[in-house]
Amino acid sequence: MNAPRPRRRPGWLAPVLLAAVSLLGPSVQAQSALVGLDHVPLAVGDLDLAATTFRRHGFALKPGRPHDDGIRNTQLKFVDGSGLELITASARTDALSARYVDHLASGDGPAFLALHARETSRLTAALVAARIGFERDGEAITFRDPRLGYLFIVRDNRSPSDRPEHFAHPNGAVAMSEVWIATDDQAPLRALLEAVGAAGRTQTVEAPTAVTAQVFELEGGRIVLLPASRQLVRGRPVLGVVMEVRLAAGPALPDDAATRRILPPEATHGLWLVLRDGR
Repeated sequence: MNAPRPRRRPGWLAPVLLAAVSLLGPSVQAQSALVGLDHVPLAVGDLDLAATTFRRHGFALKPGRPHDDGIRNTQLKFVDGSGLELITASARTDALSARYVDHLASGDGPAFLALHARETSRLTAALVAARIGFERDGEAITFRDPRLGYLFIVRDNRSPSDRPEHFAHPNGAVAMSEVWIATDDQAPLRALLEAVGAAGRTQTVEAPTAVTAQVFELEGGRIVLLPASRQLVRGRPVLGVVMEVRLAAGPALPDDAATRRILPPEATHGLWLVLRDGR
């Protein structure tokens, strides 16, 4: 959850990004929203064990970097910057590490949702116009409404240190295209998403079973709003993610619908994870 400093994108990244976006198809092409899905920080008690788990599920990982507050992390990334951040803290050295320690007292699981806004000035103007209170710390934007305490916005999770091998996931995953948020108090998030131009509609979705939900289309993905009764741990709104898979050859993902592989929370350190075959 550390706000990245402005960075120059590595030269090889642009063509790879364009190729990945073309593969994703119209369902996850850029929308008019000012924000897009960035990453989900997944708090884990044992970082090495969690890394092993996700490698076994077919993901490549990017090693993290040392943090002054003792936080340790490993990243599961895609070309567009989306993905998961496996993150842990063992000591309460500052406000953020204390929050992770408190979170882990109830077990592993997603702690936050990070969105990105490539044009920060347009984002802040939209928030001011909608009278949504926020704080800015470098490149990171957080919200004064405690009901949005699980959400923050960064400019860009992509980094010059990203390398092709960090995106070469053996399971064929190419992007995080959907995040499920479970809360009965949906008004603050709806207001925020509408303020930044996200289009919302009601539809039946599989999350992981069929449910009628409000869905907001973002840049490169969408957010699905679910009732708090679906929370795995009370008070944790971030429930699950969907990742798009493109396999060059071989059978579709093994599942009763032949298009999805559903990994339950007990297999993914506390979140629903769906691999969706979009070929």
